[in-house]
Amino acid sequence: MSRHRYPINALLADYVRSALGVLLPIALMLFTDLLPLVSYSMTALAMLFAIYGLRTAWRQGAVITVDRDGVRQEGPLRGLLDRGIRWSELRDIQLRYYSTRRDRREGWMQLILRGMGNHAVIRMDSQLPSFDDIVRQAHAAALDHGLTINPTTAANLLSLGVVTADPATAAAVTRPKS
Repeated sequence: MSRHRYPINALLADYVRSALGVLLPIALMLFTDLLPLVSYSMTALAMLFAIYGLRTAWRQGAVITVDRDGVRQEGPLRGLLDRGIRWSELRDIQLRYYSTRRDRREGWMQLILRGMGNHAVIRMDSQLPSFDDIVRQAHAAALDHGLTINPTTAANLLSLGVVTADPATAAAVTRPKS
């Protein structure tokens, strides 16, 4: 069993963006004379960034546990938003890449696991320590249970090094067992 948490240094930029997104609109409202419509827009923007900050704080407090039975995400709200997926109940795996540059050299990956039921979705991104290991375990469980891997996920598994094949045969490696 392994337990994973997002390190504070991985979330620091998100906290800074959130703080600036809250403080700048508030400063504009306090120190300038804005039209009512602009004030409402600034209030909405500040609230949006406040929610982003709360989401970042939730990610910092969340613990992701991975073992041979499945994956569990436990948040800081004492079970309110906790989720778990048993590997035997895994019904979809997606690995997405989000680029921050046009040349696609920098960015991050997001792993999305879906289990049985409407609320059985766990998302984690590549800032999480041992992300590659979690992706390997999820991929192995998907193959063990005969899940079909979509082409985008197959290409991202290949780029992450989880699947070791050339692009022409990556789809064959990720097809479900017969």
